[in-house]
Amino acid sequence: MKIDELKQIIKGQVPSPGVFLLWGEEAFLKAHYKKQLVELLSPDMMEELNVSIYNGKDYSIRDVDDAIEGLPVMAEKKLLIFNDSLIFKPDGRTGAKAEYRDYWAKRLQDLPEYVAIIFDETEIDKRSALLKQVDKIGACVEFAYMTEEEMVRWTSRLFGVFEKEISPADARYLNEITAEGMMAVRREAEKLVAYAGERKQITRSDIDTLVMPTVEGKVFDMVAAMLARKPEEALKLLEDLFVLKTEAVQILAAIIYNVDKLLQTKVLVDSRCDKSQIMSKLKISPFQATKFMRDSAKYSIEELRELSRRVAETDGFIKSNSMDNNILISLLVSEFATAKKG
Repeated sequence: MKIDELKQIIKGQVPSPGVFLLWGEEAFLKAHYKKQLVELLSPDMMEELNVSIYNGKDYSIRDVDDAIEGLPVMAEKKLLIFNDSLIFKPDGRTGAKAEYRDYWAKRLQDLPEYVAIIFDETEIDKRSALLKQVDKIGACVEFAYMTEEEMVRWTSRLFGVFEKEISPADARYLNEITAEGMMAVRREAEKLVAYAGERKQITRSDIDTLVMPTVEGKVFDMVAAMLARKPEEALKLLEDLFVLKTEAVQILAAIIYNVDKLLQTKVLVDSRCDKSQIMSKLKISPFQATKFMRDSAKYSIEELRELSRRVAETDGFIKSNSMDNNILISLLVSEFATAKKG
């Protein structure tokens, strides 16, 4: 189901199904529509007895069954909300146990008309048989990242709500340096609005003053300098991270993240995957996808694999060596950046 169809249900333009599955990377949108759904489906009376919330994958199946079978109290409907039940991940190691999936496979075939259920999931497997089952009887809605152009327009409208203005170029810049997603952009926008005071225009200078780029974003530039064999630039960027008191293990984790995404992007591009496929497979925003696609094209798979190998070595040294972690990271950056290509 598309978001526009969900809007019709919320507005009462079409009948509401009994089961909803909400998932996707764009947490802000998901939370927004979930709130509206809860308001739509919650009973008018005795909410404390007619609304049940279950968090995580280890709830009591008996309690759930009792909640479903018990009639509503002084109301026509009951609402059950499951947050990260993981029943839509067939892998028992990372998803819900088989007994939970088996329970829902049977239970969804026989739900009382007075019961409404919302599954709010962070992780799913689109091949899940339960997902297909919910799709037949209810509504499955994916909240994927917007495109870059949509995010720029949304950001401009967001500042408009606060009676502020921002240029398209600066709206794009804000998205590029902010952690992915609408939630993070809104948090930064609120800070910028407060900082600007009575001034109407939000500027690039405001963004640079208030918005701290993510560690992953800073490290991306450092990795690019390493791969371009620019040791002075790479070490300067590393020193900036040290000055900000960023822990070595956090820096290394960000290096691993960036190198891994660059390598995977390179492989996917070579396999003729387009941008939307890369975003979906790597769970990254459109701004990240643009960045990784642009930079991965500059390097060979062999170069990226060699850097990945060096990073793995440093990770092993940090876990097993008594040497100062900052020194180990500095050695990784300087040695790779000064090494000859090939």
